[in-house]
Amino acid sequence: MKKLFFGFTAVFAVSVLLFSSCNKGGSDKILIGEFGSLTGTEATFGISSTNGLKLAVEEINKSGGLLNKQIELITYDDQGKPSEAGTVVEKLINKDKVVAVIGEVASSRSKAGAPKCQQYKIPMISPASTNPEVTLIGDYIFRVCFIDPFQATVLTKFANNTLK
Repeated sequence: MKKLFFGFTAVFAVSVLLFSSCNKGGSDKILIGEFGSLTGTEATFGISSTNGLKLAVEEINKSGGLLNKQIELITYDDQGKPSEAGTVVEKLINKDKVVAVIGEVASSRSKAGAPKCQQYKIPMISPASTNPEVTLIGDYIFRVCFIDPFQATVLTKFANNTLK
């Protein structure tokens, strides 16, 4: 679990660093948006993701931030609904003026939010969306996990070769 956290933190930090030049207005903060299911039937996943992001931001900011700027995380609840995901991503981009978006852990909601990020050329990184279609939405959409077909192949080999 510790390796996963530090790996995600590293990807998060590098991504923010790469895209922080997009920060408008010379602010002393780098605004990063997150959308996730903080309520609803899958809230446990969204809450875990948010807690991990908060820890990563806290750690990065304690060590001086990025480019001498502090990261500010703005999080919205999509209630576990794809229809809400697009709405909150639009709000993060147009109202809050974030330079990058983290989310969602569920592929269906990532697929709903990603077109907005692609439209406005705001990078989006999903920590756990495994459906291959998520990153096919465009060149501003990324993931930090394996896709379903790869996982299925590995699990099948493990079941056949190790578990017999």
